[in-house]
Amino acid sequence: MRKRPFELWLIWQNAETRQRYHVGRLLHQDGIYTFSYEKSGYRRKLAEAMENGYRPHLAFPDTNRVYTSNKLFGPFARRLPDSRRPDYQTILKDLGLPLDCTEMDLLRASGGILATDSYEFVSPIFVEENQFYLDFFVAGWRYYDGESMIDQLRRGDTVDFTWDPTNPKDHKAVSVLTVGGEKLGFIPAFYSGWMFEVIQKKCRYEARIEEMHPKAVPHRKVNISIVGEINESVDIDEVLNDKEQLRLVMC
Repeated sequence: MRKRPFELWLIWQNAETRQRYHVGRLLHQDGIYTFSYEKSGYRRKLAEAMENGYRPHLAFPDTNRVYTSNKLFGPFARRLPDSRRPDYQTILKDLGLPLDCTEMDLLRASGGILATDSYEFVSPIFVEENQFYLDFFVAGWRYYDGESMIDQLRRGDTVDFTWDPTNPKDHKAVSVLTVGGEKLGFIPAFYSGWMFEVIQKKCRYEARIEEMHPKAVPHRKVNISIVGEINESVDIDEVLNDKEQLRLVMC
């Protein structure tokens, strides 16, 4: 893939319903950081989040503005572990990061999660010609079989996906299964619309366990990576214009 901006999506979780929404995007390119709200589309994005109790971040009150900075925005930088901590190198090792990792690398790996609010950073879906790339942490981990068998899982293990039409919270929910059929959880809802399309149109893809963090909070324990091909039955323009679909990063 050709060089592209380092992009992360800002996710907000409704504390009552536990539903997550893609409300913003953070970019780093040529030394400049930009942050803007995700106003395109509806499903699991800013518009739906606002209808379900979301209010703009106090540091970024204008949802129509593109914020810029020559360093990582303070409210996001404060979400990273302090490099002066005596256990900082251990933290990087646990996250699978080198000592010279960037702030964006660390924000992606850690999610920038704080106990004091409901924000989290995640990776976007990248599409280049007929290829797509995606990685995510398994959602709903605490409710299924993952914890009881985490010692049996290995980095590089293949995983399977299956559509779960009976899910009451997401009619496009996609379950994550081991090759033996044990349910680990779900693809996060802000990705499920895309993977629903991939599965329904029988696109080819490979999904594997990319990272494991047994001591992390439940929704950051197991990271899955997907590399796939979009077949001719998928109309990208239609997907992008569908109000239920995610905004994709077209390379």
